[in-house]
Amino acid sequence: MSALAYPQAITTGSKARIDLQLLRWMTGNWQANSAKQNIDEHWSLQGDSLLGISRTLEGNNSKAFELLLIEAQGEDLIVRLHFFGPAIDKATRGKDEPLRLKVIQADAQQLICEGIGNEVGTTLSYTKLSAERMQAQIRKVRDGNIVWQEDYAFQRASQP
Repeated sequence: MSALAYPQAITTGSKARIDLQLLRWMTGNWQANSAKQNIDEHWSLQGDSLLGISRTLEGNNSKAFELLLIEAQGEDLIVRLHFFGPAIDKATRGKDEPLRLKVIQADAQQLICEGIGNEVGTTLSYTKLSAERMQAQIRKVRDGNIVWQEDYAFQRASQP
């Protein structure tokens, strides 16, 4: 299977900084439920920082936690991720340092990030489908072929 191309980055060839305020549509509580697992995510935007917290449950048991932070690093917006196991005792990925992806597109409809460093070939995207629905996708590409991909259909969750 060949890799699907993403739209050109809106900042290609310029030093214009992407405005994180354009991602306000992501803020709040979201849920993705399937027969195998339930995921809840919370996104919070304050100032020039977007924070995401995710928990995956299988049945009533916590399976994984994820901490995502999007902030400026030099001229770029960088996503830093840490994945934790059920007890949050230690990171299962991004142990010594977080996984890093560069934001290449951020607007009122989509967030697209590409892996840098050890994560080259990894793409993370969130797409607004409506005010109440968004799609998330993480994909790994090697030699032009998709070797792994997961898609998540999120619904906006009511406030607790």
